[in-house]
Amino acid sequence: MTITGDGTWRVPTTTTGDRDEGASGGAADLADADADRLLALARLRGLLGDDLEDQIATRLFLPAALGTEGADQLLPQSLTLLAGTTGDLASFGWRIGPGSSRTWRRAQELRERLLEAARIALHGYEGDLVVTTLGPLTLAAATFLGSGERTLADRGALRDLPHLLGEGIAEHLDAVRSHVPGARPRLLIRDGAALALARGAIPTPSEYRRYPALPVPDIGEIWRSLLEDLLAHAGLTAQDVTLAPSSDTALLRAARTAGASRLALSPAGFAAWELLAELREAGTGIELVVDPAGPQHLEAQLESVARSWCELGYGPRDLVGFTWLAHRPDRTVGPALSGGGTDPSAEPSRESLLGVSDLQALLRAAPAWAERVES
Repeated sequence: MTITGDGTWRVPTTTTGDRDEGASGGAADLADADADRLLALARLRGLLGDDLEDQIATRLFLPAALGTEGADQLLPQSLTLLAGTTGDLASFGWRIGPGSSRTWRRAQELRERLLEAARIALHGYEGDLVVTTLGPLTLAAATFLGSGERTLADRGALRDLPHLLGEGIAEHLDAVRSHVPGARPRLLIRDGAALALARGAIPTPSEYRRYPALPVPDIGEIWRSLLEDLLAHAGLTAQDVTLAPSSDTALLRAARTAGASRLALSPAGFAAWELLAELREAGTGIELVVDPAGPQHLEAQLESVARSWCELGYGPRDLVGFTWLAHRPDRTVGPALSGGGTDPSAEPSRESLLGVSDLQALLRAAPAWAERVES
C-alpha cells in the first residue's frame, strides 16, 4: 500500500498542530513567506519522505496550494500552467485571455518561490514527487472568458485547453527536475468537475439556466488529448499519471478508454465494485480517495472498502497495491450544484487543505491494514 495526498497542504506551525485560522502564513512579509514554504515542505518531507516499512510506502507530493492567499490556491496555480495564456481575477472569478493582472503574475511568482523552497527543503531527496493540477474540464468549468461566459461555452477553447495544459505541465516538470534533481516526477490530475459537465449542472453567469451537458465520449477525447501530449512531451510514462475523474461509472470507463492507467476515486457511496475489479484485473492502478477528517471515521471508510472487495470473492491479500490518497472535500463553500458538488469557480476554504493531522491519521491506520493484508 502507498500513502499520499491531494496536492494541497496547510502551512503547519512549529508544533504538531496547524496554523491558526487567522494567521496569514506570512504573505505580507517576504521573509516570513519564504520561511513558511520551507517549513511546509520540511514537515511534509518528514511525513512522506521515507517509507514506513516494506509493506507501507509513502509518496511525497509538491504542494500546488498552501492557501496563504488568494493566488495560492489550486485553481490559479493550475491556470498559470497553461502555456502562452494570460488571465486575471475579476469580481465573478478567474478570466482567461484579457492580459496578465497582478494577481495572475503573483500566482506565477508563488509557484516559482515554492520551487526555490523545494531546492532547499528537498535537497538530497530521491524518489517519487507528485505534482498536482486541475484537469482541463475543471478549468473550463471554473473560469470565464472576456465576454463573461464560462470557458466551457467556447468549444474552440475547450479543444485547446488540454494541449495548453500539457505543454505547461511539461515545462513545469522540467523545472521540478532542475530544482530537485533526485525527484522522479509523477502527476495527479484532479478533474472532478467533469461529472457536473456530463450532467449539464454548470450554471451560466446569470444562474437562470445551465450549460448543455457535454457528452461523455467528448469528455474522454479531451482526456485522451491531454494524456497523449503528456506521454509525448513531459517525460512521463502512463503509470506516472493519475487521473481523478470523479467516481461516476461512465466517466471512469471513459478515462480508461482515453488511456488513463491510474485512476483515483472516492469509495464513499461507491457501488460499482465489479467495475473496479474489472479495471484492476486489466492492470489499472487504483488510488482510493479517503477523507481523514470526514463524518465517517477513517477506519470505517477502509473497512467498507475491504468488505466490498471481499464480497466480490477476493481475499485479504488481494487488497495489496491500493494507494490511499488523502483529500478533504470542501463542505463550506457554495453554491451547491444540482446533482451534488460545488461550483468549481468558488474559492476553496482553508478547511479543504490537508494538514499534518490528516496525514498522521493515515500513517497511524496503515500498520493495521498491512497486517490484515498479510493475514
